[in-house]
Amino acid sequence: MLTRSIMTMATVGALSMFARVGAAVADTGAAPQTSSDSGFQCFNKLDIQVVSCVGSVAIIPITVNVKDVGVLNDNNLSVLSDDLNKVSILDGGILNNDKILNDLQATVLTDFLDKFAVDVTKNDIDVCATILGALLCK
Repeated sequence: MLTRSIMTMATVGALSMFARVGAAVADTGAAPQTSSDSGFQCFNKLDIQVVSCVGSVAIIPITVNVKDVGVLNDNNLSVLSDDLNKVSILDGGILNNDKILNDLQATVLTDFLDKFAVDVTKNDIDVCATILGALLCK
């Protein structure tokens, strides 16, 4: 019974954090490109040249922001979302926060350089997760 209560509290807490991340995205003037799939959703921010992705790995909410890249078309946003979803599902280091953040950052970097032909560096990509109330960024 105690385990179920703890799991319920953790899930509610994670959903609450995810809702706050979604609210923060809405407050920045973002226009999310949504699909029927759950997982990462990537979109162009309207007021600045940033591509942003919001999703989660297990119950850990994660945001990815790529600075100074201009606007991606819907197809590229879909490719990026799909690739991030593959990492989040297949990542064997689900409990190793640094591995998850590194893998997501590497996926975004590869997509921009190889698939979209957009010149970015790791310094242009911010990957952040909220774990136990603490914000961890790569």
